[in-house]
Amino acid sequence: MSVTERRKPGRLFKSKPPLWTVLALIPGLAVVIVFCYYPLARTVLLSVQGSDLFGRPTGLIGLENYREMFADSDFWATLLRTLIFTLGSVVGKIAVGLALAIPLAQRVRGTVFARSIVLIPMAVSVAVAGLAFRALMTPQYGLLDQVLAVFGAGPAGWLTDSKMAMVSVILVDVWTAIGFVTLLLITALDSIDESVNEAASLDGATALRKLRNITIPLITPTLFFVVVTQSIQAMREFAVINVVTGGGPARGTHTLVFDIYTKAFGGSADYGGASARGIILLLIIGLLSAVQFGVLEKKVNY
Repeated sequence: MSVTERRKPGRLFKSKPPLWTVLALIPGLAVVIVFCYYPLARTVLLSVQGSDLFGRPTGLIGLENYREMFADSDFWATLLRTLIFTLGSVVGKIAVGLALAIPLAQRVRGTVFARSIVLIPMAVSVAVAGLAFRALMTPQYGLLDQVLAVFGAGPAGWLTDSKMAMVSVILVDVWTAIGFVTLLLITALDSIDESVNEAASLDGATALRKLRNITIPLITPTLFFVVVTQSIQAMREFAVINVVTGGGPARGTHTLVFDIYTKAFGGSADYGGASARGIILLLIIGLLSAVQFGVLEKKVNY
């Protein structure tokens, strides 16, 4: 009688991976190390080094760059502007995205064409969009001020008033991402079973009540994804601000990313100070994402 040898439990998972598997990982791992981990390590090193007028490292100075940064009142004002820009951008994208996605998710004639119109911002580069909006908001001949003049209102100061300039860059940032956000929300709305809304209608639920008690809870996974990704995007947004306002007027749109750019390439070549701000920005983004996962994810209905 032959006895069949039984495979020992866990043997399959304890065996070493084939050599070709290890070799296949090397190219991808090399790319990650060269383009992710090395720049991060280099930035950390620069943040604890001094630099001369040409940006060349002059030696280790410990946490001096961080101490100077935290002692600078302009840094805290810049951080506050960054948070205001992020909050306005994320709220605006969700509000406008929902306002567009809800009617576009209806299965009626013309919605396919309307969806293609909404997706146009995805095909326009940020630089082109920024220049176009800057032309619309220019005080001398901007179309927006001319429209306001028709209704008897004076110039809004889109680019000349510091508070309105922040509103302007938020509007442009919302426009550049609204196609992507709307597409995500339309996909989420299309996944809702129609029988749920039909049952609610039979029970006499109004459109607003269905939106609040049915639609929003069922698309919370997508909303959570939008909040997290767009918060990260807004915290590190540079192109819109650089093209539309250049950080002005009177530093009214001077965010943390723009501060990093001016520190490194604005003439002083302070790579140490710029690197310290970059590390702090990375930590803030990580902390913000952790808070969002810890607080908002509990309200997500998967």
